[in-house]
Amino acid sequence: MKIKRYFASDIRQAIRLVREEQGPDAVILSNRRVEGGVEIVAALDYDESAVRRMANCEDSAARVEAPAMRPEPVLASAAPAEPAPVAPVPEPDPSPFVARRATPEEVDEALDFALPSKYGLSPGCKEERPSRRHQAQPEVVWSQEPSLMAMRDEMKELRSLLENQLTGLAWREMKRDNPQRIKLLEKLLQMGLSPDLCHELAAQIQYRPDMAQNWRQALGLLASRVDVTHDDILTHGGTVALIGPCGVGKTTTIAKLAARYTLRHGAGKVALVTTDSFRIGAHHQLRTYGQILSAPVHMAKDGAELQSILESLRDKSLILIDTAGMSQRDVHLSEQFAMLNHRGLSLRTYIVLSASSQRATLDDVLRQFGKVQLDGAILTKLDEAAILGEAISALVQYHLPVAYLSDGQAVPEDLHPARSNSLVNRCVTLMQQYSHAPSEEQLAVTFGRMAG
Repeated sequence: MKIKRYFASDIRQAIRLVREEQGPDAVILSNRRVEGGVEIVAALDYDESAVRRMANCEDSAARVEAPAMRPEPVLASAAPAEPAPVAPVPEPDPSPFVARRATPEEVDEALDFALPSKYGLSPGCKEERPSRRHQAQPEVVWSQEPSLMAMRDEMKELRSLLENQLTGLAWREMKRDNPQRIKLLEKLLQMGLSPDLCHELAAQIQYRPDMAQNWRQALGLLASRVDVTHDDILTHGGTVALIGPCGVGKTTTIAKLAARYTLRHGAGKVALVTTDSFRIGAHHQLRTYGQILSAPVHMAKDGAELQSILESLRDKSLILIDTAGMSQRDVHLSEQFAMLNHRGLSLRTYIVLSASSQRATLDDVLRQFGKVQLDGAILTKLDEAAILGEAISALVQYHLPVAYLSDGQAVPEDLHPARSNSLVNRCVTLMQQYSHAPSEEQLAVTFGRMAG
């Protein structure tokens, strides 16, 4: 195994020197910054087993030691001193001399590089206590070496630059070959729809020279992708639970549903249940609505109590369950899920979403609350939203049918059965009022990679 040091101004220059002299099979054992540049220790014909033996056990060859000379005692006497006996000359050791291999500590000190820590003791080798000098040496983590990290970051920048150039070329080619599609993608993205949904819709259009016809085709395709439940709660009744994060309007929506059902089917047929035992006085608002509608209100603390309450309300044609408003990251959310999934319960679950939420928030909410079987969604706060494309994209991606749309606090006026065409038309209206056309750079970055 041939080991050699290389000095250069930077890591790339040093690696080039290694490759020129030792070839591509060279193994870099260590590298470090020195005055004026970097130092690399590289090896050729790297033998892992040899390094393992060097690092973990000392060669078992015998060490030759000269026998000790015993000093003769000096006797104090008045008699004339007698000549001291001549010490016998020790006979040479008949055993042949055996060369001793350098210890790992000596090798490490001479080469000035740390042996890899992954090599453990080989079988049969006795572990020796390391010297104080080498005991405090930190383990080298090559992935965090500054020179390698700088090289990795530079390679990422070069890759990003190349990808952007390729994306720009693909985008310019798309603009030249299909300008009508580019205009359509621009308007769909301006609605707030996700890039994937925009691309899917644009790929299904039978393009015409008239842009208005292409636009109507795209809106019709979008409306066909939005599923609705056709006013099923107020039409069929049953046991319905509303879930969702705090502040999306679950309690107000329950009041609207209860009021509309009472107006349509008569009084005395609605019951309200709350499972919110986390907030102090959380059920007071629901009790107020119950008193106005002459509807009984109950509170359940667990799944068994909820099941008992539902059995006692069998004479009611619509039972609305208001769950606790929790963040999608709340540790108590699993308790709510366990209550709704209690064995023996037969209910439909709808998630309440705010139309003014950002797409990333909607995705996070739907992933967490999707652990419960969802029968649909209720979209609230349409009056606060400046764009609806993000909410529509989330509903389409998660295949959630929309049951109702809420656009205000008035009970029960500001609640409407969801219609796909009306939702898309409202999305277009908001786009025309509040949204701005995306820039050329944004379009290129968003759709350039999809051009192929």
